Amino acid sequence: MFSYKCLIFTLILSILNELKATETEKKFNGVSGVKWTNMEQALNGELVKPIFVLIQKSWCKACQNLKDSLAESLKFKELSELFYMISYEDEEETKEKSYTPDGNYIPRIFFLNSAGGPRHDIYNENGNPDYKYFYSNADQVVHSMEKAIEIFYTNEENGDEITDYENLEDDYESGFDEELSLDDEDESAILHEDL
Repeated sequence: MFSYKCLIFTLILSILNELKATETEKKFNGVSGVKWTNMEQALNGELVKPIFVLIQKSWCKACQNLKDSLAESLKFKELSELFYMISYEDEEETKEKSYTPDGNYIPRIFFLNSAGGPRHDIYNENGNPDYKYFYSNADQVVHSMEKAIEIFYTNEENGDEITDYENLEDDYESGFDEELSLDDEDESAILHEDL
């Protein structure tokens, strides 16, 4: 009898832990293997890193397709170690005008400096010029992440350059010598305008 109660108790605890983990993963974009945080923690973090902001909606098919592509990309996960990663979903979305420079479509990705200032010069160069911050696949995102890393980790104001990317964080182990080829943007991706 005691063994049966222990088994049920253990089963209930494991179900509750699984639900909690699932809820946390949903809250932070549903892409596992990435350390998601919030803006307050990013601005007050110990390390000085650029900020990656994903703006999305839970009901958006293009957002889900992008998340699925990001979840499968090892390069995206590796590069994410060099950023504070933030995901705004549904009501969490910030209302700052700097996040809607060319419209309120979704998904949008922005890169910010370590003080939280948007870098509008980093956008999807292979995408639709009318929707510069729309990304449809991980290759496009990785390309912009690499550009952000190059800009951020080269201090253009004083000419100092950080070239040893592998030592920016102890747990970051990959290099940047891999060539990337971008796929053509999925022309059938649907852009959603918020009303």
